[in-house]
Amino acid sequence: IAEGNRRADALAALAFTPNVLEICQQAKLSHQLYHQNAPALVRTFHLTQDQARAIVVTCCQCQQHQLPSLGLGVNPRGLQRCQLWQINITHFPEFGRQKYIHVSMDTFSGAVFASAR
Repeated sequence: IAEGNRRADALAALAFTPNVLEICQQAKLSHQLYHQNAPALVRTFHLTQDQARAIVVTCCQCQQHQLPSLGLGVNPRGLQRCQLWQINITHFPEFGRQKYIHVSMDTFSGAVFASAR
């Protein structure tokens, strides 16, 4: 019985294993129609990052509109409290004399301080 099961599993695996070339062709066709980015192709077709990037890089229309990529950086974190702060200032529709929101965060503790100015 075990030998028969092993043979049946081997034959079924051949029938149900998707062909990698077919998947790449489907991804290329989909990209030609919808111009998805590489992460979308990876999610949709379960490609590797390299395969998806290769599809996007070879598309002439996408290369015309490609923005320069930002390098992935490291967000530094303080080693003790009040050592390293991140600050953001954003404009807010004027309410009286207050126009801006200042937000500061201690990167060690995660404490957030916000004020309107």
